[in-house]
Amino acid sequence: MNIYSSTKLADIVFEGGGVKGIGLVGALKPFEQKGYQWKNICGNSAGSIVAALVAVGYSSDEIKKLMIELEYTKIADRNYSIIPFFSNIHNLLFKKGLFKGDYIKNWMDEVLSNKLKLSNRKKVTFGDLIIPNEQGILLNNDKYKRKYKLHIIATDISRGKMLILPEDIAEYGINPDELEVSLAIRMSISIPYFFQPVKLLNKNPNRKSLIVDGGVLSNYPVWIFDINGIPQWPTIGFKLGGNKEIREHKITNILNFTSSIIETMLEAQDDIHIREMDFLRTCKINTLDIKTTDFNISRDKILALYNSGKSCAKDFLETFENDYKKHRIMRSNVSDRSYNSFMSKNIF
Repeated sequence: MNIYSSTKLADIVFEGGGVKGIGLVGALKPFEQKGYQWKNICGNSAGSIVAALVAVGYSSDEIKKLMIELEYTKIADRNYSIIPFFSNIHNLLFKKGLFKGDYIKNWMDEVLSNKLKLSNRKKVTFGDLIIPNEQGILLNNDKYKRKYKLHIIATDISRGKMLILPEDIAEYGINPDELEVSLAIRMSISIPYFFQPVKLLNKNPNRKSLIVDGGVLSNYPVWIFDINGIPQWPTIGFKLGGNKEIREHKITNILNFTSSIIETMLEAQDDIHIREMDFLRTCKINTLDIKTTDFNISRDKILALYNSGKSCAKDFLETFENDYKKHRIMRSNVSDRSYNSFMSKNIF
């Protein structure tokens, strides 16, 4: 990739973070203004929503409009089939999550199909997002194909396995080309205890799997497009963060106790140590200490998150040319054997 040209090719990875994902949208704007075009796209949880919108062709301005119009309170779509006072306990015990997740899945079906102008159906599949004549693979594994413009991360907690979608859906008897993008997103956003897990039948008909948020195993899969040696173009990661020094959780009952556990897990696991090589390609977005599960977020906070992402991306781009040179030098010092060893230990 010639990073000095007016058109710059790159792969992009979006971290998960609930409603804080609005910051990812703001970060896209400066990259568009610099002429970046995205080759392969990956996202987890809220990042999978933004990734899918980018993959079908939405611009940052269009996604901003969608995010402002989205009815966030409806994301928390409880099932009040019994006395409301006991519905939370009922959903946790018997549904394994507070919210159904139907609203966001149906919303994704609508906005994705609207962009692709599908006339004969309303559900976009991964087969609609195939890059023509692309023969490349991911992770040095013939199973995972660069032909899919979009990849989404989820977790099968029944088998203790990370899922890279669409390819891994074949393990459940589903053709990857036919997997609905909205269903993959629904799996990826299933924050444990908040959203009810997606149930899938394994190829063994007597075995069910529960699928939850990909962040359980990797909330920031910046590794997914890595190759042996020096890549032709960079992978750029959008990572959500906040002021960790003053971020505290008020714990008064079992529900916000659970919320604090999940939020800490999703925010902290990939922040413990970002290798220097990854740091050089990571655009860190200040999320203004807004909570992952703040489904009552105000319009002012939505705009503040968007503007924070935009500002952080501008700062990142000011030094990225030099940082990417350093990244390439570091990559050249990583042998193929070391790379394969790292991937096998951390991914497979």
